[in-house]
Order: sequence, then structure tokens, then C-alpha cells
Amino acid sequence: MRSKKRLGLLGLILIISTVVRAQNVDTSALYIMQRMAGTLKNMTSCAVHVQAFYDTPTDDLGLIKRSKDETVYAHFPDKLMIDNKEDNERHALLYNGKKLVYYSFENNSYSLIDSVPNNVLETIQVLSKTYGIEVPAADYFYPSFVDDIKSTATALKLVGTTVVNGEECFHIAGKDSTMSYQFWIKNDLLFLPVKMVIVYNNRPGTPQYEAIYSGWNLNADLPASAFEFTVPPNAQKIAIKPTSAQQ
Repeated sequence: MRSKKRLGLLGLILIISTVVRAQNVDTSALYIMQRMAGTLKNMTSCAVHVQAFYDTPTDDLGLIKRSKDETVYAHFPDKLMIDNKEDNERHALLYNGKKLVYYSFENNSYSLIDSVPNNVLETIQVLSKTYGIEVPAADYFYPSFVDDIKSTATALKLVGTTVVNGEECFHIAGKDSTMSYQFWIKNDLLFLPVKMVIVYNNRPGTPQYEAIYSGWNLNADLPASAFEFTVPPNAQKIAIKPTSAQQ
């Protein structure tokens, strides 16, 4: 009898917790994000420019703010190209559905990964988990992006509207058990992402990542040759190691 009472009490607590969490998820914010996801889910290809700012830890100065300028070209399901410019470095990543190449302009060197999945989304996961390479704007490519936020958010709210780089945007803020985040989504028919900020509350110093998106070109006519790599004169081929092997 006592165990049944405990089970009944536990069930009541779970129901109350679910209701409280649901009350903390603003349906207006969720609707806007779902409209954004609907636009991106239906695209066959895209090009977007990403200007990112991120914190990196140092032993003597604490967190240092760094930046990078990236252009992403994707043709779904199996082509991806990224042009990345950051501190004293420029490199490109090209994926054609069969192999992936990572090229350094400064060193005129390239690394080849032959064993890759046959689609963009799984390849993005391999790059992140195995090689520590993050693809800008990758979160938006996943069909489950908004559902994942909905299932893990402890709070999600439409803050209001504001202007970012001359664009009127919906401002949405939320958090989960490890991070807080904000999205600025354009207030028009397409609901495209304009800006994102993430604060990693579970990491020392609570580092931040900020990205500004511009020049969205949906269903762009991207030639297959844009995703092919031709070895430049005198380029050196080097091995790329998984991040676990580098530690």
C-alpha cells in the first residue's frame, strides 16, 4: 500500500513538472521557430554567410574573443563546401558525397578523408565528433532542430521584436540544463535566422558563441564542380587525425 502511494505521488510530481515546464515554453516563440524550420526543411540547396565570434580559454588571460568569417554552400543531400577565414588562417572544406577534403590556403596543404557518410547531415556529425570541426549554421539543417529544443528547454520565450543589421527580427530566448541561447529570426514570410547567441553555462568562465547570418540564398543553383577539389600546384598532402588521437 505504501509503495502504491509513493508511485502515485511520483506520478503526480511528474505531471506537475511537465505542466510547469510546458508553461515555461512560449507557444508564440515555438510557432516562430517552427516557421523557420519549415522554410529550411523544404530547401534543396542554400548559400549563407556567417560571421562568428567565440570565446577560447587561455592560461594567463582567461577567455579571449576570437572571430571567423565563413561562407557555407550546401546542396542536399550530399554536397557541402565551406570557405573559412579566421585569425591568420584561411581554409576550405569540400564534400562531394564520396570524399571530404580539408585544404589550408596558408600552408598549401590538404587532408583527405575517404571514409565518410553519403549525406551532408551524417558527415557534419562525423566532422564534429571525430575531428572537432564544427560546420557553421549546421543546427538549422537538421529537421529535428526545433523539436530537440522543445524537448530539452526549461524555458523558451518570445522577448519581442528588434532590429538587427537593418532587419526587423523576432527575438527569442531560452535555456536548458547546460546552456542559455537567443535567436533573432527575420520578421517576414520566410522567417530566416539572422543571429544566434549561445552561453555555455556548464563550462568554466561561461564562454559564448555568437553568429550573424546574412545573404541567405535558398535553392541556389550550385554547380557540382563547386564541391570538387583539384590539387593545387606543389600542394602537400598531410594526414588529419581524430581529435582523440591528438590529445
